Parts: sequence; structure tokens; C-alpha cells
Amino acid sequence: MEKILITGANGFIGTELIRQLSERGKEIYAVIKDVNEDVSALQVCANVKIIYCDLEEIYKLKDIVGKMNFDCCFHLAWIGSYGDARGDYVLQLKNVQYACDVVKVMNQIGCRRFVGAGTLAELDVQNYAPTDGATPNLVSDYGTAKLTAHYMTKAMCSKYGIEHVWVRLSNTYGIGNRTGNFVNYAARIMLEGKPANFTIATQIYDFVYVTDTIRAIIAASEKGKSNCCYYLGSNAERPLREYIYMIRDAIDPTIELHLGAIPFNGICLQAEEFSGKKLFEDTGFVAEIDFKDGIKKTVEWLKEQE
Repeated sequence: MEKILITGANGFIGTELIRQLSERGKEIYAVIKDVNEDVSALQVCANVKIIYCDLEEIYKLKDIVGKMNFDCCFHLAWIGSYGDARGDYVLQLKNVQYACDVVKVMNQIGCRRFVGAGTLAELDVQNYAPTDGATPNLVSDYGTAKLTAHYMTKAMCSKYGIEHVWVRLSNTYGIGNRTGNFVNYAARIMLEGKPANFTIATQIYDFVYVTDTIRAIIAASEKGKSNCCYYLGSNAERPLREYIYMIRDAIDPTIELHLGAIPFNGICLQAEEFSGKKLFEDTGFVAEIDFKDGIKKTVEWLKEQE
């Protein structure tokens, strides 16, 4: 039985990852911050061992589990992925250290492959921040930290002889997501009857249902090439306004949308940067859930949470 270690195991992504890996018969070691965290969704899965260990003390893993020789470590834990915390440089720099600490301890306890969770915000940093006259926003701190963690863990894995795979997640949505991501934000203001004010929303976006995101992560972990980075997308990217229309239609087609009511000051990525061609060629992954179907499930779940 393959042994898997996962940090950030009780988050939105981690919970679904454990569910799918458990169904595949893996032996899973779920690293959780402390005993105050909710692990009820993990406890119903087979072959899951809960390990309480804060990222600040991740070095203690070698004493907790000993020499395990894990087949794969999924490093999902990241503090400050949403809101103003993305601009907290102290916090974001700590995340970089934590990621490197995880690689270090995996070398000590044994690990064949390290899979790190990245973000499209890395591309924002690469494409925009270095430009003369650029005025990066608070997301740039988050993206810079992710990019730094990407490259530093890659270098450390090379040093230790651990295979390194980096996956860049798109905008993942779906049942169980309690964050303030765009899908939840847009759906909630419409469900609450608030003015549906948005930017002109012509920039290209890609939203991926959570079960597809996890299938893609697993595909990259099992079939992805070492020292490669994969974008995990739907291969159905489109202008953001089209997603807004579909969110509206899943709630109430008569809701009036105010596109352009909010000025846009973000960064526009090119359509080719959302390509899943590399992941498909190396792993055969194809997304299954169309946004219209996924948003219907999500809206119904959000209604139940009110």
C-alpha cells in the first residue's frame, strides 16, 4: 500500500484529496495544525492517520512518524491565501520557510516525490511585477511567496534526490468551499439580493470544480514528470463575464448584472496560460465537470448553508 503524507489536510483541497486517495486504497498521513481543527470529514475515510503538528514545528515529524519512506508528500498548507493576509509579507515569507522545512523533514523521514501546490498568481508576478512602472497589488506578495517556494523547494529536492512536481491550481470551486473566492462571493451577493456589481469582466478566467482539481493533482503526482510544473485547468477558459452570467442564471435569470460598475485594476493573463495541454500530454487528464453543472451543485449547497 502506497504511503502518502499531506499537509493542510483538512482544508477544502486537502479534504477532497484525502477522500479520493482513500478510495484508491492509499495509506494517508494527514498533518493537521492542532487538536482544535475540525477533522470530522477525514475520520470517515479509510486508512487515514491524523498527525497533529504545526508548521512551526514540522521538524518534529521525524520523531512522530520515524523513517517512513513515503511514496509522495502533498504540501498544501499555506497560511494567508485569501483577503488582506495575502499582502502580509511576514506571513508570506514564513510560508516559504515552512515549504522548505517540509522538504527538509521529508528527506529525513524518506520521500520519493514532493508535490507542491502553486497558484496562477505566480504568473502575475512573473509577467507583470518585473515591468518598469508596474504597481503590484497585495496579491503580488502572495504570488511572489508561492513562486519563491516553488523554486526553493525544487532546488532542495534536487539536492536531496527527491522528485519534485509543482502544480498551479486555478480557481477551484464547489461543495465544501467556505472561502471568499470569486464564485462564492458572486453567488452570495446574488443570493442575498445585493447589487450585482462587477468589473467589465472581459479578462480570461478558468474555474475548475473541486473533484476535477483533485483528479488533476493526483494525475500529476502519479504520471507527471519530475522537475516539471503543471497548470491544472478545465480547458474551457472564457471571459469572466460568461461565468458571471452562468452564476446568475443558476440563481435567478432575472437578476440585473452591473458589469463595469467596479473599475478593473488587475492583471490579464493570456488564454494560452490556461492551457492544460502539458498535463494532458504527460498524464492524460481531462476535466469532467462542466461549469454549468458545477455551479448548480454549488449554488444548491450555498443555499443550504444560509
